[in-house]
Amino acid sequence: MVDAATAHEWETAKLKLAHLLGRGDDQQTRLAELRLEETRKKLIDAAGTDVALIRRSLEVGWTARLLDFLEENPDTEARLRTLVREIQALPAAETATGSHHAVSANSAVSTGAAHGPEPEDLRALAARSELAYSAGQAGDAAGARDQFAALLPVTERVLGPDHPDTLTNRHNIANFAGYAGDAGAARDQFAALVPVSEEVFGPDHPDTLAARFNLAYWTGRVGDAAAARDQFAALLPVRERVSGPDHPDTLAAREELAYWTGQAGDAAAARDQFAALLPVRERVSGPEHAETVALWYQLAHWTALARDAATRQD
Repeated sequence: MVDAATAHEWETAKLKLAHLLGRGDDQQTRLAELRLEETRKKLIDAAGTDVALIRRSLEVGWTARLLDFLEENPDTEARLRTLVREIQALPAAETATGSHHAVSANSAVSTGAAHGPEPEDLRALAARSELAYSAGQAGDAAGARDQFAALLPVTERVLGPDHPDTLTNRHNIANFAGYAGDAGAARDQFAALVPVSEEVFGPDHPDTLAARFNLAYWTGRVGDAAAARDQFAALLPVRERVSGPDHPDTLAAREELAYWTGQAGDAAAARDQFAALLPVRERVSGPEHAETVALWYQLAHWTALARDAATRQD
């Protein structure tokens, strides 16, 4: 897909792919179109020795995105396979594959004298990142944190401090620091990461929104429930606009907002927010889904606390 993004016939393939990823939702379809167009632009604008690195980064990003999409929409697998075969048949353009000359920022012509990372370097970085993440998935949060922390200066040197893989590395360090028991470190690291992500990716990019979500989450876990509530309240309308009201990430933000509203001292508001969220979750996930059952518990919990608070006031 990445190789075909600069082909002359890409426009038709892009629209088909965006339509599939959008699943009939105009907003999601438009977001997919923008991401695909951004992929094309990054390849076209890449300086000669950076093409392989940028292509690799885009391949990793789209692989993860399509895997998530298939996990959430398994019924689309046959259509996606058909579309991938069509895309594979498109000829890759010279812009993305063959040129060793590019105009640099100062309009001089670069001939590729500066050497970018070798493919072996990129594979080694990917392998170390996968090993660190696997450690975290296996329950060793401290080990994952330490492995990602050791990897960070290497990715900064090889890829640069603002490269997407470097920022993903920072994201993982922060999260696993929190999972290892240091919520304060997680909060502080996400607080430092969010403005960088906004500058590099833009305020509506999924990575930026994920960093904002985690900043709010770890802010709450460190004991500042009111700040967490306010951060989720600010994030929710952005998530609704970007992803839609029924997207899992939107529902997760609504759930966290309700929870931290209660933790900040307003049990009645938490009860009302969980009561409004529950039927949406039932419709989206089903009445017996684990997330739905968890919401039932939260609704009962905050209903009881709100009743107790009202009794004390009386």
